[in-house]
Amino acid sequence: MNTCQFKNLELEISNPCNEHCLHCYRDCLNKRKEFMTVKMVTNVLEQAIKLGVSNVVITGGEVLLNPQWQLICKIIDSFGLRFSILTNGTLMTEKDIDYIKTLINLRQVQISLYAIDEDTHDKITGLKGSCKKTKDAISLLRDRNIPLFVSCPAMQENKDFFPDVMRKMNSENINNCIDLMIFGSSDYKGDNLKHCLTVKDINNFFSVAMENRGELAYIFKKSNPVCLSQISFYGGATQNLCIGADGTIYPMIGWYEPLGNIRENSLKEIFYDNLLLKKIRTIKAQDIPECTVCTASDFCGFCPTTHLTANHGELYKLNKTYCKYVHLIKQLAKQRDDILEALEKKEDLNVL
Repeated sequence: MNTCQFKNLELEISNPCNEHCLHCYRDCLNKRKEFMTVKMVTNVLEQAIKLGVSNVVITGGEVLLNPQWQLICKIIDSFGLRFSILTNGTLMTEKDIDYIKTLINLRQVQISLYAIDEDTHDKITGLKGSCKKTKDAISLLRDRNIPLFVSCPAMQENKDFFPDVMRKMNSENINNCIDLMIFGSSDYKGDNLKHCLTVKDINNFFSVAMENRGELAYIFKKSNPVCLSQISFYGGATQNLCIGADGTIYPMIGWYEPLGNIRENSLKEIFYDNLLLKKIRTIKAQDIPECTVCTASDFCGFCPTTHLTANHGELYKLNKTYCKYVHLIKQLAKQRDDILEALEKKEDLNVL
């Protein structure tokens, strides 16, 4: 009996991207300029829906480079599946956004914005004028009341600017997320990691985040105690499949270990019978010795990709840099809570 549920399907419908982001984990420039077809998507969805998939992500590369992207969205929508579109927004026109507005089962459009400052954003993407185009797309999507999520990986190049992204999105009631740590490239070389924030950078940001009664300090989250025996260490990879534009099947976005090809293998065959997937489903957080003695597991996201890319895909090994990062976040979260509690007590005394 199959006990694992296939929940999420990730479709990289476009291999190429028109941006060349400094921190990109996908090394998409080394891949062939291929696009997923409507026929392939239909085949995949017909199989996936029989296996219980309820959520789809369409991404790339850049989604809008695929000449059939609208038809692909329409097909997914017609299957009644909730889905998200990940795009940089630079190619989006008003007509495109009007079309997106018609999609019934769209969960959200996710766009990356690295800075409000155009020179900074464009330096990261390697595409002059990309910031303005991305901001224009965000404004149009917001004005059409299309569910929108703005992501902003933080790195050396935008460390003085990403707080402004947070403030701007918050002021416009746009859901957003700042990633204070980027993970290594899928080719395991890790050349992109030279752009990571340092411990000093994160501490400096903490000081900024605490301004105005901790206006931005929510990013450090709250404690979330977990039961290690119930946590799958390889998380999303146990319930996902990612399919590249050429039909290659992978465990998940960011972990590009080939499992087969949709032209030769069924999703059912790969999801339930692949030996690697069967193996990772047996591995719980409690099976990692370092996790059993960790004092910061309540702040850990148990992100498999960061560990796998740091260790050439080898299982059971940790990215020690990520572990140190989790401990730092817990430390800063406690500092935030202590500062805000002291401030509140002081104000209560002043009232008395």
